[in-house]
Amino acid sequence: MASASFRAHAAVPFMNPLSEADVDGAIAALALPPGARVLDTGCGAGQLLLRVLEAHPEATGVGVDPDADSLARARADAEARVPGRAPELIEAPAQDAGLPPGSFDLVVNVAASHAHGGFPDALDELAALARPGGGLVLLGEGYWMREPSDAFLAALGGATADELPLGLDALIAAARAAGLEPLAVAEATEADWAAYEEGLAAEAERYEDEDARAYARRIRERRALPGGASTFGFALLTLRR
Repeated sequence: MASASFRAHAAVPFMNPLSEADVDGAIAALALPPGARVLDTGCGAGQLLLRVLEAHPEATGVGVDPDADSLARARADAEARVPGRAPELIEAPAQDAGLPPGSFDLVVNVAASHAHGGFPDALDELAALARPGGGLVLLGEGYWMREPSDAFLAALGGATADELPLGLDALIAAARAAGLEPLAVAEATEADWAAYEEGLAAEAERYEDEDARAYARRIRERRALPGGASTFGFALLTLRR
């Protein structure tokens, strides 16, 4: 049986709280060359990669993820959405996928910096994969909007405060330190977060197994904590190498 998280995410557009309008706007604004090569690391079910290929018909894509269930959904969706242009999907951790550095016009990594060791190490690896002299990185990363409480960190499953930057400015500064120039930024709003997390909880509660029920319960309990809906932020950054 697929994980509770995978099943719950069937109810939301992405495995992150970004709105469809923000994602589609960022993708439409990408200045990709003809025949652009697009890489999505930690691509999951490939929803972002497929949107890029739909919006940029001359682009070709590669998606990398170790989760077989997610890639199976990506393959099925690709046949319907980009017939004849299905991306190459590699079932492996990013570091084991044999990705050639400096070879991609766009590198996508959204809610998946763990595929490169987490923040901030992922930034250097993503920059290295992008084409020198103008390759783009579409990065979706979390940050703390306020100092997380011990209770909030425990509710995330034992997270630590140093896993993410404190504030959006710190996230942007880290991107610059990796040699990436910010071109555009979109932030998930409080309403985006509510729609995302409440959607996940409601979908998980449709299942009768304890894993799914516990997944929903953890979300609702965390959101009920003081600051539970105002501690975690998430942004989509368009960056240029």
